[in-house]
Amino acid sequence: MKNGIIAIYLAAGKSSRMGENKLSLPLSTCTIGNSALRTALSSSLEHVLVVSKKEDSLEWVDPSLFCSPFSSQWSHVVCEDAEKGQAHSLKRGFLSAMSVNPKGIMVLLADQPYLSKATIEKVIMTYISADQQEFVAACFEGIPRPPVIFAPGVIPKLMKLQGDVGARKIFKELEGMVVEFSNARDFYDIDTKEDYERVIGGEWK
Repeated sequence: MKNGIIAIYLAAGKSSRMGENKLSLPLSTCTIGNSALRTALSSSLEHVLVVSKKEDSLEWVDPSLFCSPFSSQWSHVVCEDAEKGQAHSLKRGFLSAMSVNPKGIMVLLADQPYLSKATIEKVIMTYISADQQEFVAACFEGIPRPPVIFAPGVIPKLMKLQGDVGARKIFKELEGMVVEFSNARDFYDIDTKEDYERVIGGEWK
């Protein structure tokens, strides 16, 4: 094993604010959804679980990622009740990740296309070197946010999440640490057409 860290790549959102599947929108030479996935696969993560809604054909994933060597580095996990909110996608991913007895579970967002490999690796290294921390999260402008790694022992608490809420809600109930970052580009998420237009216009090149 590389490091025993399994990632959950959350790609089951409704894209309601965009009005269309934002993961399929073109971005540079690929798509929004494919960008951070390729970055994750280039990192030291043990494996990536792409959690999507049932009807997602994964057309936003570049064909090269279905071929060796990438194809063995990720798996597709279908969340049957994704429409109920992000908590359900998280829980579906946690269940799949726990089945392989991971040393930690990282949560990644598919709509943060500029997340860098360096940021992923720094969170991983901090988690591995941390002593008995329940989580290690990236932090930007004072706010903990993905990528975040949870220790297997706290997954039962996270499985109690409901509705359209992410794991951030439970941070204050856990003993963990954050890693401060200053690069806003890493954490820029594309939720609306305005967000996308800023990207296409070159704001984040």
